[in-house]
Amino acid sequence: MKSIGKLVYSPHTHLSSSEKWLVLMCDDEIGAYYRCLFHREFPYRGKLQRPVWGSHISAIRNETIKQPKLWHIDANKIVEFEYDDGVKSNGEYYWLDARCDFLLDLREQYGLPRQPKYGLHLTIGRTTQ
Repeated sequence: MKSIGKLVYSPHTHLSSSEKWLVLMCDDEIGAYYRCLFHREFPYRGKLQRPVWGSHISAIRNETIKQPKLWHIDANKIVEFEYDDGVKSNGEYYWLDARCDFLLDLREQYGLPRQPKYGLHLTIGRTTQ
């Protein structure tokens, strides 16, 4: 499936520092839909919480970039991405695999490996337990 998101550098959160993060903020209805499906299918496992930034793809996760002068390049740019509909989980976080050549190209511009450590994925929720 295809959707769009907005590039946000150092997104604000009350939980921890996010100065070295770059995320693609996505349509929160995507996450809401999958969180609802999860609760219908597994009501005994509790509800999934909305991620602190809402549905998003983390492009840079607290990594030291080699091109700091470029930080904030393309801020607020609208970017197209693709995602799969199969929900994946590690037991705490829930996500959909995502693809976006623009984000991978941007990582390379910053001197980072093309693929992030956990791959590109659209975070949709977290367990409440």
